[in-house]
Amino acid sequence: MLGTFCQKHFTLKQFYPVHDDPYIFIYSQWQRNKSKPNLLYLTYRTVIALLFLITWLISIMRESNGGIWPIFLTNWGYTVCTAQALMAFGMLAIYVLAPRFPNFPNLREKTMKAAYPVYWVLYTIGTPLAFGITFMYWVVIYDARKMTFDAMNYFVHGNNSIMMMLDLWMVAHPIRILHFVYPAVLGFAYTIFSIIYFVEGGIAKDGSKCIYRILDWDKPLSTALTCVGVTVFLVFLHCMAFLVYKLRITLYERCCSPKQEAPSEDLTETRRQAAYVNEAMSHDVV
Repeated sequence: MLGTFCQKHFTLKQFYPVHDDPYIFIYSQWQRNKSKPNLLYLTYRTVIALLFLITWLISIMRESNGGIWPIFLTNWGYTVCTAQALMAFGMLAIYVLAPRFPNFPNLREKTMKAAYPVYWVLYTIGTPLAFGITFMYWVVIYDARKMTFDAMNYFVHGNNSIMMMLDLWMVAHPIRILHFVYPAVLGFAYTIFSIIYFVEGGIAKDGSKCIYRILDWDKPLSTALTCVGVTVFLVFLHCMAFLVYKLRITLYERCCSPKQEAPSEDLTETRRQAAYVNEAMSHDVV
């Protein structure tokens, strides 16, 4: 059993953001008719995209005066979450509206081919990053004596995880365990950024040289170990997201009609061919 699991999930192909059925990225796990986009799911994607976009813009405007908004990992994470939400909405919206633009043939196919790998990488980074930011902020960083708790604090440090967890249960596309490399690369990139910012004399909101007090590069060994620990923690959270994905598939298979096939990495060639045929014939929203 373990050998089968490893053969399935630990191959070179599993590193790449490529899927045999691109249209799985515009469906919900729970919609029954997967030959057409679902109106309820389109509504859900619209609400999530707007919520992320509006709160992201507000967070920028609130901290724009000091010019330090981009230095915080929280804002890196919220930007990734916002980008993936907008892309998820955009792919689905274009799929629905494409038949109204006959002057752009193959708009659906071209959009999906170009967009879904980028979306998948952003989603894969944003999910564990949101969970990690929420945990680290409230457990390690937040100090009630010095920091205020308001609506924006809640949205960027709490609601981010709620929305990404909700999305983890709603989407139909898989989580690949070897995609841990993407959040790990983000962790490494932020580490390098924090070093450069420190060396170049950047200042944080409180006037100190440290973006966060745990990123004090005057103590290079302990800070480097902290960064490694945070990156490993992101990889761990990605693995937890993979387990949630497997649980989602299991619940779908048990709760839904046995005639309905769960959209997962186990799609057969017949299912994949049917997806493309349905895409070519479908012009309506149910």
